[in-house]
Amino acid sequence: MLKIYGTKPSRVARCLWALEELELEYQQIAVPDPQSPAYLALNPMAKVPVLVDGDFILSESVAINAYLAARQSTALMPVDAKSRARVDQWSSWAITEVEFHFTIMVREIRRAAGADEAPNGELIGSCLKGVTDTLGVLEQYLASGNAYVAGDNFTIGDINTAFPIAGIAPRIDMSAFPKIADWLERCTSRDAWKRVQALEESGLETV
Repeated sequence: MLKIYGTKPSRVARCLWALEELELEYQQIAVPDPQSPAYLALNPMAKVPVLVDGDFILSESVAINAYLAARQSTALMPVDAKSRARVDQWSSWAITEVEFHFTIMVREIRRAAGADEAPNGELIGSCLKGVTDTLGVLEQYLASGNAYVAGDNFTIGDINTAFPIAGIAPRIDMSAFPKIADWLERCTSRDAWKRVQALEESGLETV
């Protein structure tokens, strides 16, 4: 059975979404201490998620999703080179242009909460501006007649891209990005994402 290490709301949710879309049987394992020797043996980077498929160990959420989609030979990973390149393009864009800012913002919010103080408003504002500045690129792409990031069909690229945007959208005026808002609604209204949101993670086995 596949094993996925880590819990929500981290990038693990991106992989849980793919697992649920593919209707794969898997075991989710919590990682309370990513610096523990047992977990470092799986991922020396001490980060989640990690996927274990037999004797194959893989880290990095986008790489994990690409592997899962290719492993099952489903429409989530297009066969033609151009569509597959679009999956890679937008997945990379999501990490470098959206998730980069989102991660900084989340870390600042958590830091401030731990210190019982208000988050750095200037930093939060800078992160939100960084995201809104780049969302116009995706808005234009979707407005040109693309229902999803690789064309007409939902793919692993949509999972990879929608995940960080769904996280930051409540803090952004999405009325400025109507095509993204419509696309995001189509993505997050899927049953697989709803199942991820409903997952109960208390009582998970730990490493």
